[in-house]
Amino acid sequence: MDNTSVAKSDRRIQKTKKAIYEALIDLMRKKKLSSITVTELSAAADINRKTFYTYYSTVNDVLDECMEELIISLKSLIYEMSEDFNMLSPQTLFAFLNTIMSDADIVRELFASDNGSLLFDKLRNTIQETIYKELIDNDISMKLPKEQYQFISSYVAGGMVSVYYQWMCNPNGTTLDDMTRTLTTLIISGVHAFS
Repeated sequence: MDNTSVAKSDRRIQKTKKAIYEALIDLMRKKKLSSITVTELSAAADINRKTFYTYYSTVNDVLDECMEELIISLKSLIYEMSEDFNMLSPQTLFAFLNTIMSDADIVRELFASDNGSLLFDKLRNTIQETIYKELIDNDISMKLPKEQYQFISSYVAGGMVSVYYQWMCNPNGTTLDDMTRTLTTLIISGVHAFS
């Protein structure tokens, strides 16, 4: 098989997977993920079941792959930009989250799906790893033993992803910048900064 044939085959695979993914998101807007069948998803993607099973075993596999691609994109962005940006800054991390999750409707559907907690956990773990690595690599001077850095990174990452999730699902007119400023103040100064 020559390079041209391989490229055409790769484009065909990507086109088919994109059709499946878009059909799944559309169906998730109408019903719960657990009630979507392979037959229904295949019909919505305008493919046959055999084609579906070429790439996936279950409907959940499609969603899992989509979420994994988001996480890979986030990790890649963090890796590429870590030299240029402060990875301890909520503003930086929110901007990165927003970059990879720029289609708000799809992200809301993913979060609202039966497997939404998986996406939440994967995002939290990625942010937690980033913060922890930044604390260790830069030897941030803190009046705590390094053994507690894991707790700090877990706390900050959990709060950030929770706030981001809340904002995605119900922005209530709050901009990303406003939310970032509030969270940065909260992390740096605590709740007392607002009284």
